Amino acid sequence: MGGKIEKLKHLLPHLLEHNLDHVKEHKRWVELCEEAGLNDIAEDLRQVVSHFEACTPFFEDAVEKIEKL
Repeated sequence: MGGKIEKLKHLLPHLLEHNLDHVKEHKRWVELCEEAGLNDIAEDLRQVVSHFEACTPFFEDAVEKIEKL
């Protein structure tokens, strides 16, 4: 079990960063859609951003907890 915990200690910070990267990239696409007048698509992507942002605190909590082990 210890090896899996060590793997998770390495994986969780990576997943947090990966999620933050997705937020940044999706926000960029929102802006590009708005500039192109694709407001309906921009709104859909804003919803995607919102969901990714909602995940961030859970990743942060998981990272904090796994680091205490």
